[in-house]
Amino acid sequence: MFRAYKFRNFSVRFRRKAKVFAVILFGGVVLQCSSGEKNTAMKINWGSLPDIPPASGQTEQKGLAGALAGVSSEMLIVAGGSNFPDSLPWQGGTKTYYNDIFFFNLNGKETTWHVASEKLPVPLAYSACVSVNDELICIGGENLNGTIPGVLKLKFDKGEMQISTLTDFPVAVSNCGAAAIGPVVYVAGGLGAEGYLSSFYSADVSKDMPEWAKLPDLPQPVSNAVVVSQWDGNEECIYVLGGRNRNGELSTFFSSVLKYSPSKKSWELAGEISNAQKELVTLAAGTGVAVGKNLILLFGGDNGQLYNKTEEYINAATAAETPEEKETINKQKIKHLKGHPGFSRQVFWYNTLTGECKEEGELSFPAQVTTLAVKFNNRIYIPNGEIRPGVRTPKVNVADLSGDNLE
Repeated sequence: MFRAYKFRNFSVRFRRKAKVFAVILFGGVVLQCSSGEKNTAMKINWGSLPDIPPASGQTEQKGLAGALAGVSSEMLIVAGGSNFPDSLPWQGGTKTYYNDIFFFNLNGKETTWHVASEKLPVPLAYSACVSVNDELICIGGENLNGTIPGVLKLKFDKGEMQISTLTDFPVAVSNCGAAAIGPVVYVAGGLGAEGYLSSFYSADVSKDMPEWAKLPDLPQPVSNAVVVSQWDGNEECIYVLGGRNRNGELSTFFSSVLKYSPSKKSWELAGEISNAQKELVTLAAGTGVAVGKNLILLFGGDNGQLYNKTEEYINAATAAETPEEKETINKQKIKHLKGHPGFSRQVFWYNTLTGECKEEGELSFPAQVTTLAVKFNNRIYIPNGEIRPGVRTPKVNVADLSGDNLE
């Protein structure tokens, strides 16, 4: 409950001249996607919306990680989130959580963000979010007091942001993933008070008091995965791509594509994320969406290599026998974090009919992690997120899709 604590070959073309139509285009990608019957060209032009404005009481927007995001009444909603407004975490910066709600009219008539007079019941970040029935459902999350089980429903109606609560999720959880099939929301994994979760639940959120039903557990505990629903040729299924967990000294990052079939009520390994050299690629905390009849697009993420290196420094500092040794290790860790180049910019598509996952080049801008990709009509919006450890971005990048087989 809520208490007062809290995407076989392709070409990439980057255009110098901007074209404005509510988003500003700065790049193009052409995908050749095999649908099992024919090849379909899909073009992606990248652009951006205006930056998210500053939070209440601030003059600068540092950007938000873990913000709640979705669409209601043609409004892109971005709410809550966290950042370090004063200084970086290794410089003693304080992680701050927010309850502000921002919205942007996607019908093309406006070009500015608005700040809602309403606020979230508590400061909140890292919730699982899914847009259903023109409402935004947000499950769990965290703030300064840890994880929470609360479920929020945000709806933009008659010029106002309506906020209500639904039945609490069975466990307090953050960094889980959610997707919907019809009015039924499925929630997979996450990070709970006692560690990583393999739990899987569903609820029909069209009901006034939805009941969370426990479903077969995931094959492994996982958080920060991309969770989407997509057609597999037989039925709409839930897919969990990548993610991470930790049960030892270092975190494990996954390349797996897991599929839950509602008719079978079971999980299976449906594929692996792989690069152009057909090597497996581990990714967590990136973004992704289902597009067309049988594709899932993945945009960037953390492959775990530098993340594990940071963990090694932390473990070594903990085991240090003298203050001088600990200080030396901490200086090495800070140098490592300061030199972080940002997260993987790789772009992939996964075909739910063939089980193929193909690398399609990379993003031309810093990859955004610990955020959400929101699809509305033929555009994908990626608001804010983390671009290096502790560093957020206020930018909202937009993928404009064109071609056949989009619906």
